[in-house]
Amino acid sequence: MKLVILVAGVGSRLRPLTDNRPKCLVEIGGKSILQRFLEGAEEVGAFTEVVLITGYLQEQIAAFVEEWQKTHQTPVRLVHNERYDETNNGYTLLCAQEFLQDGFVLTDGDLLLDSEILRRVANHPASHLAVDMQSKLDEEAMKFILDEQGHVTELSKEITVERGLGESIGLCKMNSADVPAIVRHLAQLVEQGELNEYYERAFQELIRENWKLGVVDVGDLRWVEVDDHNDLQRAEQFFA
Repeated sequence: MKLVILVAGVGSRLRPLTDNRPKCLVEIGGKSILQRFLEGAEEVGAFTEVVLITGYLQEQIAAFVEEWQKTHQTPVRLVHNERYDETNNGYTLLCAQEFLQDGFVLTDGDLLLDSEILRRVANHPASHLAVDMQSKLDEEAMKFILDEQGHVTELSKEITVERGLGESIGLCKMNSADVPAIVRHLAQLVEQGELNEYYERAFQELIRENWKLGVVDVGDLRWVEVDDHNDLQRAEQFFA
């Protein structure tokens, strides 16, 4: 199983820190976000390969990976999204479609995670979203609704805070049987010219086709999505 990390974005809300480096190489407690991901992947021991989908300042990421590979065994592959500045993460994920077929764990490249979260997600047998059902929701969160069996029926930022049961944190596992349909829906979005969509839009379309997507609550563990400087301060408190 592969760990796929999306690191294509510009990270504009972290400027000036991201004026001259990609967000995944911003350091928290003396280690970059990407270094923490790679260390966590090796600690969990469940991944045959890490796939980084790059974009903004990809040459810096490539240089970091070259140094990393000199002293670590887990292979790291780089795939480049040449249209990173005009597309969203749905298009970015599709750039790596040929490497997804055996199933994968997918994560946004701006997450800081307790390594136990990655282990919990990798070891769960079904396709699912890692979610936080214990923290207070805000309007910007990727929220979800569940049916009585615990399967996702709605997944969107447009779900109101009152209706949302929790937040999808930007980490999920997709089994190989579900990959062809996921790729098909991502490709359809691109064909329709919808290049600025989240990959969760493809998930939502599949849910409408009766896809049984579960959730795993990781709200008891530490995680931070580093979007802006306030998030960065919180990450320093949690992980430094």
